[in-house]
Amino acid sequence: MSKTCQECGGKCCRYFCFQIDEPQSYEELDDVRWYLCHEGVSVHIDEGQWYIAIQNRCKMLTEHNRCRIYEDRPLVCRGYSPDNCDHAQGDYHYDALFQTPQDLDQYAREKLGGSAYEQAKAASRAKAAGPGRQEASRASPDPGRGDRGKWERECGFNP
Repeated sequence: MSKTCQECGGKCCRYFCFQIDEPQSYEELDDVRWYLCHEGVSVHIDEGQWYIAIQNRCKMLTEHNRCRIYEDRPLVCRGYSPDNCDHAQGDYHYDALFQTPQDLDQYAREKLGGSAYEQAKAASRAKAAGPGRQEASRASPDPGRGDRGKWERECGFNP
């Protein structure tokens, strides 16, 4: 085992991360907000791609931070090396990091503009509230479509 691995404490064995689709609507953005309501979950954007990271210690990691199935470990684990590991690489430099629903809300407000974001949010929630609320929202202009072009241009979301 390399010196780097001995000093590390098993950082690569304490989370998993995978790519998710970039939200294309307020409803999809709200799904990401829901993820962020859970312990040990963060979402980040790296080189334009969206990812979810879940802090969850591997069951195969011993109390001394060694892999109890090292010789039979999964291929994803075999892809880590002292040259490309979390310990050796240091902090990540993401385009954006969201650790709370409020982080994501702030990002969306900045990218879309506060009023456009709030309008899309209100329209989505009115739609989800049921037929009575939908009828009421039809009587007034659809707030979710107020500046659709701006939503698409700046956020890539398509409500």
